[in-house]
Amino acid sequence: MEKIKGFQISSMIVSGFKCYEAPMEIMFGNPTIVTGGNGCGKSSLADAIAFAVTGLPFFGERGIDRLHNETNPDLQITMRFTDDTGRAHELTRSRQKDRMSITYDGYAIRQTDLNEMFGERDVFLSIFNPLYFIEELGEDGKKLLERYLPPIPQDEVLAQLNEQTRERLSGVQLPSPETFLKNRREEIRELEQNAVYLSGKLDLAQKQRQSSKELSSGLTVRIQELQREIASLEARRFENINLEDLQEQLVQTSEQYEELSGDAPETPDTAELDAKLQEFHAKLGARSSEVYQPKYTGPLAEDTAKVQALGKRYQQNAALLKRFQPGASCPVCRRVLSQQEYPAFRQALQAETEKIAADGTQLKGQIAELQEMEQKSQSTFEQFKADDLVRYQSEIDALNQKREQLQENAAQQNMKRQQALEQLRARIQNLTASIECGTLSPADSERLAECKASLEDCRVQLAAAQQVLSAAPEDFDTRIKAIEDEITEKKIVMKDVILYMSKRAELTFSKLALNRVKISLYDVVKTTGELKDVFRFTYNGRRYDRLSLSEKIRAGAEVSELVKRLTGRNYPVFFDNMESVDDLSNIRPTSQMILAKCVRNAELSVRAGGQTMPKAA
Repeated sequence: MEKIKGFQISSMIVSGFKCYEAPMEIMFGNPTIVTGGNGCGKSSLADAIAFAVTGLPFFGERGIDRLHNETNPDLQITMRFTDDTGRAHELTRSRQKDRMSITYDGYAIRQTDLNEMFGERDVFLSIFNPLYFIEELGEDGKKLLERYLPPIPQDEVLAQLNEQTRERLSGVQLPSPETFLKNRREEIRELEQNAVYLSGKLDLAQKQRQSSKELSSGLTVRIQELQREIASLEARRFENINLEDLQEQLVQTSEQYEELSGDAPETPDTAELDAKLQEFHAKLGARSSEVYQPKYTGPLAEDTAKVQALGKRYQQNAALLKRFQPGASCPVCRRVLSQQEYPAFRQALQAETEKIAADGTQLKGQIAELQEMEQKSQSTFEQFKADDLVRYQSEIDALNQKREQLQENAAQQNMKRQQALEQLRARIQNLTASIECGTLSPADSERLAECKASLEDCRVQLAAAQQVLSAAPEDFDTRIKAIEDEITEKKIVMKDVILYMSKRAELTFSKLALNRVKISLYDVVKTTGELKDVFRFTYNGRRYDRLSLSEKIRAGAEVSELVKRLTGRNYPVFFDNMESVDDLSNIRPTSQMILAKCVRNAELSVRAGGQTMPKAA
């Protein structure tokens, strides 16, 4: 979007906005005088202009709902204006049912597009509303000024400093002097810590050399004492001792020990016994798993089936005999028997039934005989099996006993061998002790060993101490002096940078030069010369909170002109409550002025270029 550096409002149509229910067209000139009593819509015009451009009212408050008219919910503002090139434009902002829409010269746009055209909201409102900058932005006003204050080139600042400072800073890049000082302070802290560390190492090295001298002297005396004591004990050690005989005995005893210890331990030969044990365990397991196999199962099952069939026939015949009477039908041919045929047929049926009973009795006797034979066969099997298991277990027990006896005999032989080895080992130890100690008592021998160990330890300590004394001492003094010189150089440059910062701030402040208003963004710390962030706003030397409304408006007018100058934007300025202001002689307005005055009980009146504008479109 094309940036609009400046514009002048020519007219507005407002409807559904605050007290403006029906559409009202208002004409503007330069200056534009707005008069009327309280609540007639003077301040609402300021809100409408600000809302059209920024989407926020005159003082930037949030909450759009309160801007709607109570009876007309359809808000619409159309602002016609002429830009700094003389071209006319029309900006319309409307809101229906929480939906905002913006059109510019007939095209739909977004608020971000307006921000690109007119600049950020705080810039527009700081120009349009003289009281906005100080009363609404506060500390954010400082940030706004810093964003738009033109940077002062480093060469321009250096040109204002003395020759020595310029020379020392000639090769120093200072895009951010504050960061430069912070980094140098950190470097100085590290250098000071390093200097302290080296001083500590120097003290330690000096103490170590002195300690090494004292230790070396003491160790030399101690070594001499130990050597004399060792020589005395060694002289007494082998008095009246045949050392060669003892050494010969030691060699012979050691050979006997090595020969005996080299023999393999006695191990019993149980291979044959183990094979037999395996064989009998296999037989025992196989015999234990054997199960009796019945011999008469088939005949028993056959005879049992016959008995059951005969029993069924017997029951059928018995039932038939019970109910059979003369005149009944033959069960075979189904013919009705006569009175003469009945006796013979009943006799035959009776005889058949008795034969079935006799056959069944005979078969039951055969079954009983078979069952008895089966039981005897199983008993015989179980008896033979039990006898075999006892015999196999007896063989196993006897073999295990033989095996344990063989192992016991071997263990006794190994014990005798171990006892002989222990005797030889004790003999070797005694001979070794005699060779080592000779005629010395155990206490003297222990003392000799202690003296030798102490002598070796003293020699190691003496070598370490002499190594320390022979080593060339490190030149800590030179290194510490170099660090101190570097710190001094850095501090000198830091002072030069502080002078640079002070001069740059001075040149920067010159851009904030106003008539009666003074804005301070930095203070110089007297002890260090550095800059401290502040934000002070005064008018004729007085704090803003102690100013009258008239003074606040006139002070705000100067700030509005300052923001114009810094941002390069020249927008209309709306002066509200002008009934409290005698004049604006402290400023020379460079843009369209809209002056609102309260006239008691008067209706809204707008005069543009000396003419009164009609209230309604």
